[in-house]
This record gives sequence, structure tokens and C-alpha cells, in this order.
Amino acid sequence: MNVKRAVENQMGIFNMLKMAKSQNRMSHAYLFYGEEGTGKKEMAYALACLLYCPNGGDLTCPVCKTILDNNHMNVDYIGIEQNKSKISKEQITNLQDEFAKTSLVEGTRIYIIDGIDTATSSAQNSLLKFIEEPINQTPTVGIFLAKELPNVVNTIQSRCILEHFPSIPKEKEIKILEDEGLSSIDARLASILTNDIDEALGFVLNIDKDLNEELMKDNSYSSLNEPNHDKREANLKLEVEKLLKQSKDYHAVKEIFLEMLKLKNEKMAVMFFTKYVNVFQDVARMNILLNFTITFLEDVLFHYENPILSPLKEEIIEYSKKHGKKVEDTLEECLLLSKNLSYNVLPKNIFHSLLLKFI
Repeated sequence: MNVKRAVENQMGIFNMLKMAKSQNRMSHAYLFYGEEGTGKKEMAYALACLLYCPNGGDLTCPVCKTILDNNHMNVDYIGIEQNKSKISKEQITNLQDEFAKTSLVEGTRIYIIDGIDTATSSAQNSLLKFIEEPINQTPTVGIFLAKELPNVVNTIQSRCILEHFPSIPKEKEIKILEDEGLSSIDARLASILTNDIDEALGFVLNIDKDLNEELMKDNSYSSLNEPNHDKREANLKLEVEKLLKQSKDYHAVKEIFLEMLKLKNEKMAVMFFTKYVNVFQDVARMNILLNFTITFLEDVLFHYENPILSPLKEEIIEYSKKHGKKVEDTLEECLLLSKNLSYNVLPKNIFHSLLLKFI
């Protein structure tokens, strides 16, 4: 979790929060919403720092470091738990129980609920009194994070200051990834798969990292804050396996995609299918290949002069010359294959169809 970078990418929002703080106009509840990877979680921690930092939220002082390391006793974070798909009512109840206790540290108590839009209406509505009436008369600030604003009940929306987090422009995301050390092709391919800078870096770099050590240093993973040692170790193992698989999938599919661009005829496609069909028993890998292919075809059709996949400019020109008006039909077919993949069509069948359409 790179809070400094996220703040730089959403400086307008951070400056608005700083101004509200300087004018003593801070709200008791905020709702940050927008796509994944737009910095909502990082900004929530930056806001917590702003409320406590003696230097106006510089993100570097000892107080800020304590907050960013998830070690500040007055800042609580809950997110979607390992292998779950939503915030549970039990998590919200446990948070309220925790705030019913007297804090050992003076100052505003802050809670961050990441994924409030995944909670049921009942679970969300159980927060209403908690938002309006701080327990023990302690000043309290709630920060809610959502991807889908319509899934947040109106009664919560009406009690919050709403802040929309716009997506980072694609070229800016690519520039950041290149500045972090990724090659141009890796920066561009990874940016196709996610808007999240850290996740994109992980796709490319995690394969060469000691992820156990890396994750133990990163307190932003809520599942690793489990007090029970055995559960924490189990969560760590699952998280490492997930991140390593994502990185292995990325690298495997990247090489296959680049090789696929060299196919000249149906005979080569048949041999290619036989060689790689076992790689695509996995939905995630097939989804990555479809995303790469769709972006390539969109470059051929719509971004010919300034393609997203600019390192593949020669391949884009060659494909355009060879296939001409057929490209539009191929793109439509690939979009349909992507839809079929979500309907549980076997990935290997999607792979076969993709090759037939692409050549």
C-alpha cells in the first residue's frame, strides 16, 4: 500500500481534506467511491494521518508511520475477509463492540470499512446509529469505501461527505509503472489487467520476490492482522499462493500472447493449440489472454497511430495489413468469447475458438 503515491494521484481530494481540517470543517463520516485501484483505501489512511499528524499530514512523521503500519490504537480497519465476498454483519458488530470500550489513547477514533457496498442492507443499516451517535461521546470519524455507489444504502450516503475517485488515466498509470522499473511492454500489459498500481507491479515482480517476508512487512492485508497465530499463518500461506499464482499466470500468458502474434496460418495455429492447450485449463489465464488480445485488436482498429501496446507497433501494422476489415469482426468475436468465459464455457474451448478467429 503506497499511500504517498495514491495521494499524489488524487491530490485534489487530499487538498480538499486538508482545507476542511484547517477550517475545522471535518465531517464525522466520509464515503469514498470509485473503481478498484483509484486510491480509496490509501486516502482513508491519509485522512487518518491528517487528523493526527502534528505536521499537517506529511505521511512521514512517527505518528503517521504508526497509523500507516496499522499500529495506532484509535484507527480500526475492516475489509472483506479471506475467501469471503462481502463485509459481514458480524464484522460490523465486532467493530461497534470494540468502540464501546474506552480507548487508552486520547483523540478522535477512526474506523475504515473497506467494501461497504458488499454488505447487506441490514448490515449497513445497523451502522446508522453508530454513525450519528458516537459511543462514550468520543469524537468519531467513519470512512466508508465502495466500488459501486448504488449498492450503498441511501441512509448511509445521506450521512456522509461523498468523494468520487476518478480512474488514473491509462498513460499516467503506464508512466508510473515504467518509473517503478517495469519494461514498456510489461507496464502496458499489466495496466490492461488492473487500475491498481501495486497490483500491476505484483503481476510482473512477485514471481521473483520472497512474498512471505514482503507480506509480513505490509500491514494493509486485513487477513494478516488475525490475532490467532495458526489462523494468521494459514492466511499468510493463502495470500502468498494467490499472489504467486497471479504473477506466474501473467508471465506464462504474456509469452504465449507474444508468440501468438507470430502465427501465420491455420497449420501453425493447430500446432500452437496442441502446445499450449493444457496451459488454459484455468479461467484466470484464459481471461488474461483475452484481455491482451482484445486490447491488441482495439489498437489495430482505434489506436493505430498511438497504440496502447506501442512496443508492438510493427505487429499491429502487419496485422492490420493482413486482415483489413476482418479485424472488426474478430474483435466482436473475442468480446463474445470473453462473455462466454464468464458463463462457464471451458477455457480450452475458448482458447481453440480464439485461435481460429485470430488467424
